[in-house]
Amino acid sequence: MLAGIFLGVAIGGIALAQSIGEQAPQQIPPGPQTGTEFLDAIRTLTDWLFVLVMVGAGVFIVLAGWQFISGGGEPQAVTQARQKLLWAVMGILVALLARGTVFALQNLIGA
Repeated sequence: MLAGIFLGVAIGGIALAQSIGEQAPQQIPPGPQTGTEFLDAIRTLTDWLFVLVMVGAGVFIVLAGWQFISGGGEPQAVTQARQKLLWAVMGILVALLARGTVFALQNLIGA
């Protein structure tokens, strides 16, 4: 995970260094102009959020399971494992709500 973050920062720095020599655009690109474009942008954002949160929740579930097994019945370890599991479930609920946001906006806008 750290290697991925490092590569992302390094590639971003290289891309920025290449664009400095070129003429930078003078205006901000326009955002979504219609309701459908707005919903597509929201859908893309929520899809990424869904994937990231589900991966994080999966990691927390595995860590909680490992802590349940390796805790040996120690109350503090079991409590920490339950907390991890609770936060993983909360993350899954947030991810599902993010997926439902697009459908709620579609019904609200009527697109």
